[in-house]
Amino acid sequence: MFTIYIAKVTENFGLPATRPIFERAIELLPDRQTAKMCLRFASMERKLGEIDRARAVYAHASQFCDPRINPEFWAEWNQFEVETGSEDTFKEYLRIKRSVQSQYNTEASFLAAHALGGKKESGGVGKGAVQATGAADPMAAAEKQATKGPSFVRASATALPLPENNAEAEPTLAGEGNEEEIQMSDED
Repeated sequence: MFTIYIAKVTENFGLPATRPIFERAIELLPDRQTAKMCLRFASMERKLGEIDRARAVYAHASQFCDPRINPEFWAEWNQFEVETGSEDTFKEYLRIKRSVQSQYNTEASFLAAHALGGKKESGGVGKGAVQATGAADPMAAAEKQATKGPSFVRASATALPLPENNAEAEPTLAGEGNEEEIQMSDED
């Protein structure tokens, strides 16, 4: 819907009039679609010659794009920085990329997104996919090796016998008949 709206506004009022529409779309759309809309917004800003605005749009969109799941976004931003940026802006791009990558490494949602990304590439995750990778995936081979034997062996007896009388297990205060207590005077 936003794409059609942007096309009509561009046709009738020109590219600069689409900025508020792009901003509204970025606010309302889900993350995956927000990243795509940000790419279109940055492209539009580049056409208008607004390099700094385009760089800000890329920086905003980076929070929605994991570098391992969306390499095309990072490749496009890299190309943008190579063409229009300086050494400082390229360093900032690399800093943001590392920051986003570490953010996705620590989030639990990364695992789910990575699993979904793996399903698309391998055609499914499961025993067939693990067997198909075989020795090519050392973690799968190690997991397969680890699951061959029993994973838990029950102990037959405890190492320490439990006391039969609860009175022996309770701590005693000094002077209440503790035979192992060391007697010390106040001067010591």
